[in-house]
Amino acid sequence: MEQPANNEPRILVVEPDAKVRSQVLRFVVKGFEGSSVQSTSGTLDDVLAEHTRLQSFDVLLVGCDFAKDGTADNPTLRALRAIAADPNNPAVILLTTKGSEYSAVQAIKAGAFDYIPKSLLGREQVLGAVQRALLARKGPVGGSEGAVAGVVRLFGYDMRRCLAKRENVSVHVAFSAERGKEVVLKVLHRGRGSLSRDDNFDRLVMEFKLLYDIADRAVAEIYDFRVTSQYSYIAMEYFPLGHLGTQLTEALAPELALKHTAEIAHALSIIHTAGVVHRDLKPGNIMLRDDGTVALIDFGISHNIEDMLNAAAGQPIAGTPYYMSPEQARGQPTDERTDLYALGVILYQMLTGEKPFTGDTTDAILDQHHNAPVPRLLPQLATYQALLDKLLAKDAASRLANAREVTETIDRIAAAAPKSVDAPLAAVVVG
Repeated sequence: MEQPANNEPRILVVEPDAKVRSQVLRFVVKGFEGSSVQSTSGTLDDVLAEHTRLQSFDVLLVGCDFAKDGTADNPTLRALRAIAADPNNPAVILLTTKGSEYSAVQAIKAGAFDYIPKSLLGREQVLGAVQRALLARKGPVGGSEGAVAGVVRLFGYDMRRCLAKRENVSVHVAFSAERGKEVVLKVLHRGRGSLSRDDNFDRLVMEFKLLYDIADRAVAEIYDFRVTSQYSYIAMEYFPLGHLGTQLTEALAPELALKHTAEIAHALSIIHTAGVVHRDLKPGNIMLRDDGTVALIDFGISHNIEDMLNAAAGQPIAGTPYYMSPEQARGQPTDERTDLYALGVILYQMLTGEKPFTGDTTDAILDQHHNAPVPRLLPQLATYQALLDKLLAKDAASRLANAREVTETIDRIAAAAPKSVDAPLAAVVVG
């Protein structure tokens, strides 16, 4: 191919539909005067086969049909992964037919720089995507790659306040124009290049898919998932009452502690039935609704139960030390009883206002999870000791087997309690 005499972009349009191909060509030729623009009705596999020609372009605009196949095995996505594996290859912008937000995830994860549904195809969308791709190939203008920086702006959302920042992920409260209320946005700030090697993107996708598949009030409601050239984000339910941790500056009334325990156990039974182990259950991940129910959030390190049971020992340790079961701390396979151990820690904290195991270092805390005896409750709380013992057993086999058994045990405690305690419990024990 004859190279352009200047530094104008070199663009290839790969689109089988002649009408769409002509439209995109017109946008690009008029939008980037002096650029070298070519087109083909072939496939991305055909372009991939001509290695030298492929690397002569800066950007590919590629038609992709997700109408029948939106999976990771779509032929275009297979070819895209091969192209993305070499940083010397051009950026790829997919022009897609049909599909869903999950199709967008598959496309970006395969290495696409951007994703434009053909139903939204327009001059501004095409030229904007190409311009961003060209800037990304030249490298970041300033700041460290992948870091959270600047002001987040997302169409349809009025950003109210930032709740947290870590690595290239930030969490915000924003007002949604579409829903007319505040929502929480978990935002991944994209750095240069493919997201296929970004662990935070993998966790964001996993969290979206877990919450989307469960679709129960036991977890935060998902409103939106988007992947753009700058951000990937989840929009989810906002909880004005905050999380359980805000209530634990002192001991709760025993009946309220048991009420919360019953609600948390019910939520765990829902996610466990869906095949998910949370693995980071703690007060900060248990959100409160004004109707007294709770919802679990932050599934970033959750795993499918079957995968965890099949995992080999020595896997990476993830979680919060104060609430981590002995087997999780050792990097051993985990199942739903890992979440029940964390629930036992939370129950003790609600009843006493203190964590059962503390220390000056993470190792000191984990050592107590392994070796320290289950703490004894004060005599006036002795009614709850048997439940606590069954939740905090060092050996997972000695714990209650599942969340259903937790709620059954709470039923028995409620039935044996004085009327003044039994009344509020009866309304919250869920089975």
